Amino acid sequence: MSISYRQRGKKKTWDYRVFNTNGKVVASNSGFRTKREATLEAQEIESKVAGGLVRTDATLYELWQVWFDLMILPDKDLAKSTKNKYQTRGNYIKKYFSGQKLSDIRFSTYQAFIKECSKSMIRSQVGRMNGDIKRVLQMAKKDGLIFSDFTEGVQIYGEKYRKRQEEKYLHSIQDYKVVLIYLKSKFNYMKSVSPFLLYFLFKTGLRVGEGMATSWDDLDFEKKLGYTYRRFAGDKQEFCSPKTPTSVRYYPLSDDLIIVLQALRKIQDRVLSERGIKNPDNLVFFDYRYGVPTNTAFNKYIKKCLIALEIDCQMTATGTRHTFASYLLSQGVDVWAVAKILGHKNIKQILDTYGHILKEKLEYEFEATRKLVDK
Repeated sequence: MSISYRQRGKKKTWDYRVFNTNGKVVASNSGFRTKREATLEAQEIESKVAGGLVRTDATLYELWQVWFDLMILPDKDLAKSTKNKYQTRGNYIKKYFSGQKLSDIRFSTYQAFIKECSKSMIRSQVGRMNGDIKRVLQMAKKDGLIFSDFTEGVQIYGEKYRKRQEEKYLHSIQDYKVVLIYLKSKFNYMKSVSPFLLYFLFKTGLRVGEGMATSWDDLDFEKKLGYTYRRFAGDKQEFCSPKTPTSVRYYPLSDDLIIVLQALRKIQDRVLSERGIKNPDNLVFFDYRYGVPTNTAFNKYIKKCLIALEIDCQMTATGTRHTFASYLLSQGVDVWAVAKILGHKNIKQILDTYGHILKEKLEYEFEATRKLVDK
């Protein structure tokens, strides 16, 4: 095995590449301030590869752990929460396959594993599990291990959604407008910042974490634009990287939303000043008592609002994004524009996820269809 180091770019940062005995790259990373930092990580990885991947009797979990240490853990572009999800899938592999050697796993054994996964995971989660294992096997092959690819031809099971699609969003434009009016009646910064945040999400379509991470510096009231480039994990109270590169984007602010935000800023500044409380990240939805709401507390508030309005819907905070997207589509906003506003790279996910039509628009289209076939 061997390691190469390079110093590149305007900032003169260091990178490394670890090669196996066949001369193929098995690990790499970049952005180190000194060669010593790069060397320490590269040598640790080289040691793990030498002591793990070359073993012909390695278990699937042992190989997964090496892959995680080499390819996932050092990746500075992945959020901590994302790495935790990889770790959770790794734990599932460890539990199911226990000490089973890679060479002993057959197609039928693996298909049974996928079937078992589908009992507790939705289909997309099962697909991610299968994708991880495929990448583990690809790495093992590059390192010279010989085995049968038991993932080839596997069938992915699982429900498409954990909730019924219609439970994820408000069902009508009327409900949407009623909720917005109700939230305005609850605006009271001294009691809670949650109605302001919920109103903001319903008016922008931002992800919950994106809304929580919004600072006053991200809002340009003159240009009527907001900017999002990160997320905030409410339960962990920490900032995370954006979900995808296209998640970094500008989005429009309506006039009435700007009025609400300007009023919020005035009272927030006054309350924090009077109490000598710091808002270190200059966050818009900063509660003077608790900081940023947790995801659990925020979802409880949403449920409370829906019960008060007698709206039969089981949506969580994610439903604000679904409702906003559906509303735009129902009002004839171009699907490409909706994709841009929501931070999707193409329209496929928009149509798959948000393509349901709100009640009033559906009734309008039904009537238009009747008139057409009457001719």
